[in-house]
Amino acid sequence: MNFRILFVALSLLLLPLSVLAESTEANAETSAETAGETGADTSAETKAEAADKDAEDVRDNSTLAFDPAAIGLPGLPQPMRSAEDFQAGIDLINTRLSKLENALEQAQAEAAAAAETGVGAEEAAGGLDAQESGSESDSDSGPDSEVQSSTPDAAAEAIAGQIELLRQLRIAVQRRATLAERMADIGNEVAQRQAQLETIKQEGVALEPPFSISQLDQQQAELGLKQAMEDVAETRLDTASRRLVTLEKAVTSAVRERRTARDQMAAAEDDDMPQAERAALARTLELARLRELLARQQLTAGEGAVALARQDNDLAEAEQQVLEARLAFLDARAELSPEMLEQRLAELTDTEAEMRKQIEALERDGDRAESALYEARRRLADATEDADKAALEAWVTARQAQLDAARNGVDSLTAAITDLGQMRQLWQARFEMMQSPDSINGAEQLRDAIKALNEARAEKDDIERRLNALRAIQLTQSRALRDPTLDTQVREAMTARAAALDAAEQHGRELLETKDELIALLQGIRHQLEGLVENTNVSLQWLQAKEAMAGWWDAELIVINDQSIRVRELALALVIFTLVLLVLPTVRVLARRALRKLDTTLAEAEQRDLRLALTAIAGNTSQLFVLIAAFYVAMVFSGLASPTVKDWLWTLLVIAFYMQLGAWANAAMFDYFSRKRTRQEMRDPSTVTGYGLLMFFIRVGIWISVVVSLLVYFRYPVAGLVGALGVGSLAVAFAVQNILGDVFSSMAIILDKPFRVGDFVKAGETVGTIELIGIKTTRIRSLSGEQVVLSNSDLLNSRIHNFKYFRERRISFNIGVVYQTPRELLERIPDMIRQSIEEQPQTRFDRAHFFAFGDFSLNFEIVYYVLTPDYAIYMDIQQGINLGIHRRFEEVGIEFAYPTQELILRRAPMAAAAFTAVPASQHASG
Repeated sequence: MNFRILFVALSLLLLPLSVLAESTEANAETSAETAGETGADTSAETKAEAADKDAEDVRDNSTLAFDPAAIGLPGLPQPMRSAEDFQAGIDLINTRLSKLENALEQAQAEAAAAAETGVGAEEAAGGLDAQESGSESDSDSGPDSEVQSSTPDAAAEAIAGQIELLRQLRIAVQRRATLAERMADIGNEVAQRQAQLETIKQEGVALEPPFSISQLDQQQAELGLKQAMEDVAETRLDTASRRLVTLEKAVTSAVRERRTARDQMAAAEDDDMPQAERAALARTLELARLRELLARQQLTAGEGAVALARQDNDLAEAEQQVLEARLAFLDARAELSPEMLEQRLAELTDTEAEMRKQIEALERDGDRAESALYEARRRLADATEDADKAALEAWVTARQAQLDAARNGVDSLTAAITDLGQMRQLWQARFEMMQSPDSINGAEQLRDAIKALNEARAEKDDIERRLNALRAIQLTQSRALRDPTLDTQVREAMTARAAALDAAEQHGRELLETKDELIALLQGIRHQLEGLVENTNVSLQWLQAKEAMAGWWDAELIVINDQSIRVRELALALVIFTLVLLVLPTVRVLARRALRKLDTTLAEAEQRDLRLALTAIAGNTSQLFVLIAAFYVAMVFSGLASPTVKDWLWTLLVIAFYMQLGAWANAAMFDYFSRKRTRQEMRDPSTVTGYGLLMFFIRVGIWISVVVSLLVYFRYPVAGLVGALGVGSLAVAFAVQNILGDVFSSMAIILDKPFRVGDFVKAGETVGTIELIGIKTTRIRSLSGEQVVLSNSDLLNSRIHNFKYFRERRISFNIGVVYQTPRELLERIPDMIRQSIEEQPQTRFDRAHFFAFGDFSLNFEIVYYVLTPDYAIYMDIQQGINLGIHRRFEEVGIEFAYPTQELILRRAPMAAAAFTAVPASQHASG
């Protein structure tokens, strides 16, 4: 308790520093502003205030940085401390309110007259300003003395705002005065309690002996009440401290608003601003000053409330100390005489007799209510009109309530009589204990008293819960009765039901009072027995410790947003949170053991499905998901979470669960395809890239499914989202169509498998071995050694020659011989070629024909097959065939043709004759 008070005190000392540093003004600023605002020159006032605004001095929160005369409150005490100061401030506020109310009436009247007669706005505003200035002539200057032009509506609105702020200001000042008086009274009471405590210690209690045991019980009950009041005082102190923080922020905001309005007014004086705008700025400045004054007064009142709550707490502690001293004095001197015992037993007997009479009356009322309920149900069954049915249904409900009230009243009074009997026995046992304390077993009786006290307290809590539920029904009934449209019969029935509920509450209160008397008696007996029993046994010590733990277990630890957090709730939440966190390592260990066992006991086909689930759980459960789940379970099952917090936690848990499902699905798919790829790689290493691409698209599909499922769970319009995504996807597809084309081409390569990693292909001009098939590109190692990168789309659009899967190579070639070759040798050439091919290994001859007369050769076409795809072997075979053909042609004298041209010149007949007739000498000369 003391620690909490110290913590609150330190908070109060630290929190206001920033507000005080920002919200106070300097003395020089105050004097300059006062000088400016009491004159007619507003420009000089605002410039002086702006020039000195940085010189600040920490003063009382109610001390202003401007003259109160600027807001029509000249001579306002700063600060207010005494009762005279508060009364003077209230009188000033009342005077100012009277003037403003008169000005408001005049403004409204002139605005109405201007609207009816058509008088100009400036003329009406001038009359208003003159009236307001005249009403404030006793203060030398008015807040709007410089303003001579404004609209009547704006001026009336400004006056109404001032009136509202001044009324709030009056309430704040009155509250401060009340708080000051109460603090003085409480200070006097604390001093009186301390004096009483000293008197009790020195002289004892001012009561005449003999001291009855009832006086001791009364003091014990008062002590319990004061302890409860101290808890209330601590709660009030916490509430006042939180409110003080809000008030400090309000002061900071008000000071900032006033400074802004002041700077704007100063800027308006420097500029040639129209008179109407200057008038609006002046009104804004005055309202800002009023708000600052109000905020400072409210802050000071808040500080007074904190101090008052602290004094209330001190008073409760002082009263507890006085009561504890009285108890210590009376405990040693209280007595229970036979006369006192007889008187107390007679009181209990009389109370029991009265309760038995009430029980008899309630039983008769219950019988009558049961008969009336039967009749009401019969009439309701026979009713035909809806209006009659509504009234009869209300009467059935009322009769049922009367019957329940009578029966519950009988039960409550019967339980109260049982408590009276227990109290009679306790008083007799108490008399025996006080008369002959040595003859009783104090430890055993103390143990029984503690058990009975705990049971009585639990029964009291149950009674209070039932009364609270009954009170809620009564409030609902009261609200329904306030409906003016109720039918008369329905209202009568509801009134009868309300009376029955009140009677049931009264009987419950009687039982509660009897239970309180029993608890008080048990507490007194326990207190006396604890003084008698010096050496308690182990069982009694355990019982006392258990009771102390129960009190601590139900104690409020902290209060957040008007919701108390008890120790039991917090401890239960921590235990549940820890247990859930411990479950994860246990599940992981069990899953790993199961995996190891499956590896040795199950066949490979059986292992696969179980290993998928166990592997996903064992190694891919997110720690964040576990923390969220543990926090949700702890908050819900411990009762710490309010409905709003529970909804937020459930939403967070659902999101985390769907994300975890996606992680588990990814892990399962990865495990499955990894194992399948490993087995496939042993047979075909080229499948590595295909499985990688397939896993990429599977992961994308899994997370898309998770996101869509999550949106469907939260009832998001997925259809609209899909449509929007469809339109957006078209735009994206057009923007990245080349990339998407390559992606889909990679899928085609994976599914159709025109080639694989390691295949020797020819694509266009590129010849080489496939090294990698990616999402966008494929990489080929060419024969010359460099790596050629082709996009998947270009690769599929070209003609691809895959040389991996052909088993034999068909070869076709031509040879030519000269035209001078005899026909006999031409007929032998096909057989020579066949012999040359067949003598080579791994070949199969197909045909050899003389198929064409060429330009310079006789052409033969030869076709044969190489029975291996190896290109080097093919070249060796072709070389052997060519050498064989050349050898055979050389042996028989066949010449290979090569490109030749023959030119034949022919002479005309006349030219030839003329040439022959010329003499030889002429031939020589020519």
